[in-house]
Amino acid sequence: MKKISSALLVLMLATTVVGLSGCGSPAPPDDVGVCWHMVIQKNGKVRFNRLADKVANMETCAMRLEVMRLQFLRVGGSRHEIEGAYQGSFLWLQREGVFVSQTLDGNRYPALKRMPDGSLAVPSAVAVP
Repeated sequence: MKKISSALLVLMLATTVVGLSGCGSPAPPDDVGVCWHMVIQKNGKVRFNRLADKVANMETCAMRLEVMRLQFLRVGGSRHEIEGAYQGSFLWLQREGVFVSQTLDGNRYPALKRMPDGSLAVPSAVAVP
């Protein structure tokens, strides 16, 4: 039996870990210019509904999701927080603003901050007292 070098063994283990890390976690659609509404179903599966095509950037997708959220609330909906996706990133519309993550359960980073009047703004445009 041949002796396996430690470098080869480390490479094999790293490949296995990377391969397993993607199991079970859905990836956001990466279609260019498509904004998606994401629904996490009761069974834990994720469904993506196409919301808009030819969307220029993530901020515009977030605004489209925000408009949809407000329309649902106007007709009696009760969900104040919704999820979406844009070009391989998850979008999380929450009371504090819009957050972005690369994985469903990963860290969420602020993309837009909700202002006192309910509008959304880029965090760097908000003055800190």
